[in-house]
Amino acid sequence: MSSTRLTTTHLHKALHELLLADPLRADDGHPEFPLFVYHGRPACLSAELLAGFGANLNQLKSLAGALDAAEQEWENVKHPLRRRFTPHAWSCLGHLGGGDTAGAWANSHRLAFGPTRRDLNLEVERSIDRRKRPWLYDPAEFEQPENLREPHPGCSEYDVPPAARWGWI
Repeated sequence: MSSTRLTTTHLHKALHELLLADPLRADDGHPEFPLFVYHGRPACLSAELLAGFGANLNQLKSLAGALDAAEQEWENVKHPLRRRFTPHAWSCLGHLGGGDTAGAWANSHRLAFGPTRRDLNLEVERSIDRRKRPWLYDPAEFEQPENLREPHPGCSEYDVPPAARWGWI
């Protein structure tokens, strides 16, 4: 792992690599309990991304315990893995929920990085989006003044069919 902090762009590129191999990928963990590690390998989207950035299984298990103690609030977790990411990238990682239905990882990608609705006023849309998805406005990625900062480009590359999006497959 390098000494530079990972940004939202790093997460986005890693997610694209995972989805390139299988766009309908989903969590493959325990059937009853959502776990980070199952049968000696990462079992959910967040764990798979963290493992791709160099986290070992013991760190993933430790993070899972810290998340349980923080009631699944990623922003409240105190863990050494958090130092590897910018605050906005860490928040984004917490919102990449995954799921156990086919296409759940692509759906998480769409929700985190997809374009917003275009029928709202642009300024209203930006202010709502800035509150809901602050990682798209990560200052570590954009060397622009706060009031002129453009969002991370919307990405709709891995959109999934509605049936997979809602778990009907």
